[in-house]
Amino acid sequence: MKPLKVPKMLHDVFGEETTLLNILLIALLTVFIMTILLLRSSETFAEAGLYKGGIAFLLIADIIAGAIANFTKGTNDFYARRPINRWIFIAIHVQPLLLAWLLNSSLLEAFVIWTAVIVSAIITNLLSGRPYQRVVGAFFMGIGVFLVLVLTQNDAIVLLTANLFFVIKVVFSFSVNHESTHVGLSGGQHEHHVL
Repeated sequence: MKPLKVPKMLHDVFGEETTLLNILLIALLTVFIMTILLLRSSETFAEAGLYKGGIAFLLIADIIAGAIANFTKGTNDFYARRPINRWIFIAIHVQPLLLAWLLNSSLLEAFVIWTAVIVSAIITNLLSGRPYQRVVGAFFMGIGVFLVLVLTQNDAIVLLTANLFFVIKVVFSFSVNHESTHVGLSGGQHEHHVL
């Protein structure tokens, strides 16, 4: 599929190039999941109020879209060439804490999930260029998914969905370099070997 040039203001999301298929799949998954969440849990957003519920809705949509976008070659390559940007990206992701506050949920549960995700992402990102980075990222993703399932309140499908996709987005789809060769921490090229 022919690559599309991405406007500079969207490089952090899609990289410098992407494909129409990537954009369509990201949009379709996001719209599909957000529609189901609205149909199933509209009261959760309504109870938070128009302002807080609206912000929570947009944050969850961003998490879902990012969980898929971070797997694309364009996004992966963009951050592989900019290791500082990757660290900034990890550091600014506080969505579970914001969602817990916006949706009047447990801040303690959100803090545990957020801490586990950030620590996992840091360790995984430090393994850039190592042949086992992908497996370590998948291991930490599994731990994060388990924590979300154990800690998220049973009736909170909105937070469960958001937190699961947050784990996938930050720990595995973002922190792992999914290409065969990439720029490592030192800025040089490294071969990525499969275990």
